Amino acid sequence: MKQKLLSPDEILIGYDAVSQLYPYIPPMNMWRAWEIAAYQHYELPEPVLDIGCGDGRFFRLVWPQVTDAVGVDMDAGVVNAARRSGVYREVYAAPAHQLPIQPDSFASAFANCSLEHMDHLPEVLASISRSVRAGSPFLLSVVTDKFLEWATLPLLVDWLEQSERAQTLRAEYQAYHHLVNPLPVESWVEHLEEAGFKVEEHVPILPEVTSRVFLFLDHLWHVSRSGKETGNWLMPFFETLPDFPAAFRDVFAGFLRMERDWSIGSGAVFCVRRK
Repeated sequence: MKQKLLSPDEILIGYDAVSQLYPYIPPMNMWRAWEIAAYQHYELPEPVLDIGCGDGRFFRLVWPQVTDAVGVDMDAGVVNAARRSGVYREVYAAPAHQLPIQPDSFASAFANCSLEHMDHLPEVLASISRSVRAGSPFLLSVVTDKFLEWATLPLLVDWLEQSERAQTLRAEYQAYHHLVNPLPVESWVEHLEEAGFKVEEHVPILPEVTSRVFLFLDHLWHVSRSGKETGNWLMPFFETLPDFPAAFRDVFAGFLRMERDWSIGSGAVFCVRRK
């Protein structure tokens, strides 16, 4: 398995693209910027199966040239939004381990930051493997075990001698994201190979400095009080700041300059191929 490392310029170009979708949600922009930068190194032959497709906006941003794609998501509201988007030829409302798809139907598959949230991971990967043709690429992004290890807000609260509150923050964050597969890179490789894929390339995303800042912001964003998340009042405040997306880009660039080891990240992009 080869490893590909991204450059700061590639990541900032990714930020410029994704901040058009989420201009006032800095943690979202930080994570998605790395994903977009990684995806630019690959192509998805059509037809494409998008697993955990969401509303389709991110797929269209990353793959504007793809015209034949089918989406799958288990959230009915999200499925309706994806159908209205016009991005997909068809969108199925189904769990990924029970894809209602004929074998060998697709020339490629894509799963953007969705597999870590899915129960029945071996069955999910086997279902994807059956859906694509032999030799077809499968491009995916996932979180790794560092996503939990580098979770800065609970560590800070624990340091303030509020260990019970820190444990609650960790549990609430994992429950909010339904984070069931925060696996080491080696475990992701093992699961993919067991499902019949050959792992060709691995791109680490969000190394430690960027991860710790991202995780602090994202964790803080979803802290809930009286049924209202912190992000519900942070975003309107950011919207009042002149040129917030461009100014935060400069802050983001500073984090990238401080990185020491780009080979280990709290996320990973894999390019694999069905055997």
